Amino acid sequence: MLEEYLCSSKAAGIPTFLYLDKMGRRKLAIFGGAAMAVPHLIMSGVVGKFDGKWEANLGMGWFGVALIYIYVLCYACSYGPLAWTLPAEVFPSSRRAKGVGAATAMVWLANFIIGVVVPEMIIKIGWGTYLFFGIFCTLASVFSFFLVPETANKSLEQISQLFGDHAVANEEAVYERIRHQVWDGHAHGAEHAEVKQSI
Repeated sequence: MLEEYLCSSKAAGIPTFLYLDKMGRRKLAIFGGAAMAVPHLIMSGVVGKFDGKWEANLGMGWFGVALIYIYVLCYACSYGPLAWTLPAEVFPSSRRAKGVGAATAMVWLANFIIGVVVPEMIIKIGWGTYLFFGIFCTLASVFSFFLVPETANKSLEQISQLFGDHAVANEEAVYERIRHQVWDGHAHGAEHAEVKQSI
């Protein structure tokens, strides 16, 4: 079963990496959060009703397994790839290396915490575990709708301006001013040389 989980999650992520620019990061974050919330919320109801009665309700048990696979596929198509794509885009150039490093560390730290905490949550609060994660997936979708700008098909400079970082624009203005000064100086020097030759 673990092999099926790993294979399905990897296969589901391939189309996202291929068409991420066409789909857009923001839409993927919004719909991905909502899509992950649905199986969690349904699972909370299923576990709440049939917990301790699985032998008499094998069909619902397999339905629960299917819901987990649906969640895995939704994650692999959305937040799985986005966790590696967005951090590389949203940090300004001066902080990108440290920012991406910190984001990567947080992803693995979150994986570790979930691996340790979730089994205890299932034992102690049962169906509430799925409700908890369903609510947070919903909040992730709402957060993305209101606060996450679209970064697809934008240059790093344009993305920096989206987040209020005008350092790149200021640098471009300085380069443009220098270019004009050098060009104007060169043109003025050429005119001066022509005047000398005519004299």
